[in-house]
Amino acid sequence: MQQLQEGSSTSFPRRLWSVSWKLVLFVGLFLALYIPFILPLLKFPETEYETVATPFGRAQIEFLAMLTVILAALAMTRYVDRKPLSSIGFARPHAIKQLCRGTIVGCLLLFAGIAALAIFGMVESGGGVGPLDKSFVWICLALFFNVVNQEVLVHGYVQQMVRANFGYAAAIVVSSCMFVLMHWTMFNIDSLLLLTNLFVIGAMLGIVFLLTRSLWLPIGIHFGWNLAQGPILGLPVTSVDIWSSDLVRLNGAEIVTGGDLGVEGGIVGSVLIVAATIWYYRKWQKQLASNRELEYSFP
Repeated sequence: MQQLQEGSSTSFPRRLWSVSWKLVLFVGLFLALYIPFILPLLKFPETEYETVATPFGRAQIEFLAMLTVILAALAMTRYVDRKPLSSIGFARPHAIKQLCRGTIVGCLLLFAGIAALAIFGMVESGGGVGPLDKSFVWICLALFFNVVNQEVLVHGYVQQMVRANFGYAAAIVVSSCMFVLMHWTMFNIDSLLLLTNLFVIGAMLGIVFLLTRSLWLPIGIHFGWNLAQGPILGLPVTSVDIWSSDLVRLNGAEIVTGGDLGVEGGIVGSVLIVAATIWYYRKWQKQLASNRELEYSFP
């Protein structure tokens, strides 16, 4: 990782304080924007199942979460950090191309894991319906909105804010920890491998952001993996299983397959994730070596 590029003239306690209060303010601003939308669910919990458990309702909730995170990130970037809004990662030429490329990469990574498990006899037919039913579009939208929400929060704002104060290495570590925290419902002893893999996934997506200076490729990779695993194949995605597809099922040791936690909760997922992380890290380092000015060209 590269050394600190900004804020080196400021003392460590000042930089730590700056990062800390900005994180608190960012999360507080997000909650202030988001809570009014979910207040009816908190006040009338009997409506929660009807709203969240249906594909259309889930898509609505995820859209509101995505919208409020984007608004909070834009406000923090513009009025607190006083940086150009493009630093979040949306203002990028060829956005659709990057998004599509990332989605393909994410799908291929997941399918590679399924193929590896199939070679060892750990995949069988689910015997159920395929992905193309009336809820497929809403499920895909819900997944996409959720991914954008996570990527804007973790890599669009938090990673860039920490990088400006402590450099690349600290930014990757902190944003990866934040990525794990966003899956707080999985915090138990049986999910240690999953949580470790989530940390590495967060690091990989953070490196991809540094490589492309854009959120579109990380969003695509993240979305592609979830799309292939959940709505298409019918497997759990980090223990979430709300889709009607049931094309395949995994059998065998859960430490290998991931079981109910999803492929990312097993050893096969670890191998894929680590390999992809190393590949993108080396590609990023080659990019920096060929053009040292890139190291200091972030807005």
